[in-house]
Amino acid sequence: MKVADTTLDLSVLPRQARQELVDFYEFLAQKYQAVPEPPTEPAFAAFLRTPIQAPHWIPYTRVALHER
Repeated sequence: MKVADTTLDLSVLPRQARQELVDFYEFLAQKYQAVPEPPTEPAFAAFLRTPIQAPHWIPYTRVALHER
C-alpha cells in the first residue's frame, strides 16, 4: 500500500478523537517541516573578511632579538 493511495475516513471517529488526530498531524507537520539551510560562507572568505588584530605592538631591535 502506498501512502498516496491511502484515504482516512475521519467521520467514523468521535469528535474528540478527530481533534486529537488533527493536533497530532499538526505536531508531525511542524516537526518534519523542511528548514532551508542558510547559505554558508567559505571559511577562507570569512578569514579574509575579518582583520587580524594584535593587542599591542612591541618593536624589537636586532641586537635584542639575537642576544647571546
